[in-house]
Amino acid sequence: MFKDFLILIIGLCVLVFAADQFLNGTSRLAERFKIPKALVGALLVGFGTSAPELAASLTAVFQQETGGIELAVGNVVGSNVANLGLVLALPILIWGNVVPPDGTKEQAGYSFIGALLFSGAVFLKLNSALAGILLLFFFCLTNYFIFLYFKRTGTTPLQSPRQDAWTASREIIVMLIGLTLTVLSPRWIVSSAVSIGSELGWEGGFIGFSLVAIGTSLPELVTSLVGARRGEWGLIIGNLFGSNLFNSLGVGSAILLAHSGLGRLSDQPFMDGSVLLGMCFLCLVAFWSMRKPVKISKWNALLLLLLYALLFWQMVRTLTG
Repeated sequence: MFKDFLILIIGLCVLVFAADQFLNGTSRLAERFKIPKALVGALLVGFGTSAPELAASLTAVFQQETGGIELAVGNVVGSNVANLGLVLALPILIWGNVVPPDGTKEQAGYSFIGALLFSGAVFLKLNSALAGILLLFFFCLTNYFIFLYFKRTGTTPLQSPRQDAWTASREIIVMLIGLTLTVLSPRWIVSSAVSIGSELGWEGGFIGFSLVAIGTSLPELVTSLVGARRGEWGLIIGNLFGSNLFNSLGVGSAILLAHSGLGRLSDQPFMDGSVLLGMCFLCLVAFWSMRKPVKISKWNALLLLLLYALLFWQMVRTLTG
């Protein structure tokens, strides 16, 4: 287990460096091309930092004969609640004075809808192929609506690039290197976390919800903390809601289609219904907090953190019960 903890620490160090470089590159490109940072966060940073969830979930489905789909679903649910209950709540509690940028309400609403659709497909145990196709359809549709919103409202002017700014090609290279390391480093973190959880005798769903979800949410957490220190709240909030939308509909459709393609059947529920309901309620609270362009109260952030703790406790209950 010592080796697993060592790999975990090394992976975290690499991840901190990678997230910092990735944020630098995306922020500079947004300024150079005058793209709203909330849009960059939703469609680029959000998808990029959600790639570990996709990789970990598909690996679980393909490689694990038993418990693979439960681990994958637990990863999606755990990542969604960690993004809002930890990654969003902690920077607000630490720094405060956060005002949601334009488009946040719409992104939060789509994220809530995505959580509802994913939870319905999992709880009702719909045919995996049909559910996967439906989630993929809504994933494409919601992102199209997000793009149309920013196109309709116009581009928000950003500050002009600094005189000593890098060339566009160099900024793209830095962003891609940061993205690559951000995507690859959680594989070490996740594999070590699964090994630790297995040695402790935890079930697949709980490992996915806790260790794997927290591990694959580390890119969002580190990116958000780094961005909060610099006041990049547009990137942070767009990243988190874009990531949750990608998790629920993009990753959700991928794991259901993969599960269907392998022809595996499971008599056990993929996830406890109360946890799915709690995830949807957490997304609703986050949406309610972002509905107006006013400063987000630290009490709202504390409520998100409390809900995350309650959901974690519920997962422990289902494990021990």
